[in-house]
Amino acid sequence: MGGGNMNEVLGKYVKRNYEEGKADLFSVFMYLGMERLEKNGKQAQINMQSWMFLSSFEKLRHTFLTNYHLDNMLHLGPRTFDELSGEVVQNTAFVFTKDMPQEQGGTYYRLIDGKSCRAKEEIFLAGENCYTKVPQQNFNKIPGSPIGYWVSPKVQEVFTSNLALSEVCKPVNGLTTSDNARFLRHWFEVSHDRIGFGHPNAASAARSEKKWFPYNKGGSFRKWYGNQSLLINWEKEGKEIKSIKGPVLRNPNYYFKKSISWSLTSSVGCGFRFNPHAALFDVNGMSLFPENENDFFYLLGTLNTAPYKLFGYIINPTLALQCGDVGRFPTPFIKSLKLKQITECIAKTNYTLSRLDWDAHETSWDFQFNELVSFDREQYMDIMSDYAELNNLLVEVAPPHLDNLESRYELYKTKWETNFRRLHANEEELNRQFIDIYGLQDELTPDVPLNEITILQQGEVKIVDGTLQFQADVVIKQLISYAIGCWMGRYRLDKPGLYIAHPNAKEEEIVTYPYRDETLTIDDDGIIPILPYECPFEDNLQNRIAVFVRIAFGNDSLAENLNFVEQALGCTIEKYLDKEYWKDHKKMYQNRPIYWLWSSKKGAFRCISYMHRMDAYTAERVRSKYLLPYIEYLNNKIADLESRAAQLSVGESRKLDALRKAHTECVEYHERLQVIAEQAIAFDLDDGVVVNYAKFGDVLAKIK
Repeated sequence: MGGGNMNEVLGKYVKRNYEEGKADLFSVFMYLGMERLEKNGKQAQINMQSWMFLSSFEKLRHTFLTNYHLDNMLHLGPRTFDELSGEVVQNTAFVFTKDMPQEQGGTYYRLIDGKSCRAKEEIFLAGENCYTKVPQQNFNKIPGSPIGYWVSPKVQEVFTSNLALSEVCKPVNGLTTSDNARFLRHWFEVSHDRIGFGHPNAASAARSEKKWFPYNKGGSFRKWYGNQSLLINWEKEGKEIKSIKGPVLRNPNYYFKKSISWSLTSSVGCGFRFNPHAALFDVNGMSLFPENENDFFYLLGTLNTAPYKLFGYIINPTLALQCGDVGRFPTPFIKSLKLKQITECIAKTNYTLSRLDWDAHETSWDFQFNELVSFDREQYMDIMSDYAELNNLLVEVAPPHLDNLESRYELYKTKWETNFRRLHANEEELNRQFIDIYGLQDELTPDVPLNEITILQQGEVKIVDGTLQFQADVVIKQLISYAIGCWMGRYRLDKPGLYIAHPNAKEEEIVTYPYRDETLTIDDDGIIPILPYECPFEDNLQNRIAVFVRIAFGNDSLAENLNFVEQALGCTIEKYLDKEYWKDHKKMYQNRPIYWLWSSKKGAFRCISYMHRMDAYTAERVRSKYLLPYIEYLNNKIADLESRAAQLSVGESRKLDALRKAHTECVEYHERLQVIAEQAIAFDLDDGVVVNYAKFGDVLAKIK
């Protein structure tokens, strides 16, 4: 039981009687047991391992290491009990003696790699990973005195001969909203006009009269750049947040400053990222601010190396790396100015490559174009030059036929495999450099597993036997999503970035525009049906995809390009849109879809509408402009087949049955949709997708 979960009576009692153990009830019992020992008496326990490392138990460790002798330990780690799966419950078994620390030290068995209780037992009985004669005074050489029994003298020397990182940087916690559903949004949920990007300080943000501002909340394991998606309601300097009980606004003087950040919790290690945006930050998006702003990339390059991964694990090998833990890292020490400059240069390159990857996806607020569309001759030559340089080739390659989608995809693969390999080589070079600086050649290797290179993480590649296997279906699905965005007016083929991402689009914003030798007409109402190929709607989504491919890549190669799309998808475009598209869209937008699916119970009628262009009359438009005409279309098809019922083939009879079922389903859907349409439901984008989507009940497909 953590101290925060104790009731008032227990909490006060523990603080009064067991000050050093107050962080948790298990540490109280450790302390209590030690107090009750006779001189030279021994206490043995199996307990949580957190007391060995976390800063909240630092006083307890100091008391034990100063006044008692730690005889031995089985450091069990996760999966100690076969009944408990996962990484959360991590254990240690130990024996303390009520006597001063002895010169002979203690004996420690490192059993954390055992995948089961039996495996740990076998490691122990085999005498593996055994550390003997470890003086417990050594633990004090590392800031915070973690029980780092396995730490070599060389690593201890790194800590003792360098200042703590907190001497040159300020690692800090951020704020806690107490109600994330109320105060946080993904950037693509709200009107783009309401977002305040790039404000260098709170005063500038307040003057902007914007409501939403970038918010760093940590996120998944990612290095160098990324996880930039969330916004916080900081209108009028956070007036609404400050008006309620619960939120904790820590370190506000650091809000809107660029930083190095990392995620509090990760099971695969810590990834440090440069955040150049004027942002606020969360308790889970801890941030570090160097005293000298010129040190950002030097520190970023240092913290993402193997030695610092090791230091972090020594200081706190649990799932959560706190700002205090990072503050106890040894300050990077490079005597050579040239080596420092090399570190900065490599870190900047890694940051650039990672940002290119992040911004290549439409879920980035800095997304410009889908790459398969934007490739041109100049980009081709740059990509091939980079590829030749990385692979030590001297080749001249003629530009491909860029109207051919398959060639563009091959160019895409070349570009991103080159970027991936360069990032991988750079990370290993940084590792090599810092392993040499700290003399840790016997402790570490510079090797970086390919799965720890944190670009191409949206499924574009799979790593198989050390090779990158690109997934053409994922890349083409991203193209289809972009195509839909162009028809909806979210993007334009002739302009970078967002176009319409706000309500009440003006008539001049949705005019037809030229592209190459074609023209593209933005959908007039932001509603596109997803119905069978032979349906009566010219703007049916399958037709839209085919027309987009023709406009974007040319008419001459239309047939082969459409064939390549279907080959990559592994099915027809119609089947993909019918069976998979909605699931992919929800996943891409983290169950906060921007295109909403109007669907009958089994999908006989379906269409999507662009949330940012919806208004109180969208439901009525879906009903009157699409559903009713489609019901009439089904009536006519059914009547035609029924008129020659006696001559129908088996296939036609089955089709008639399917049409009747679809008609019945659509009529039933119409009854429900009409009720919603008559309510003329309006909504505020500031409320977010979850709240607004729910207002339409079951006429929309479920998000989850």
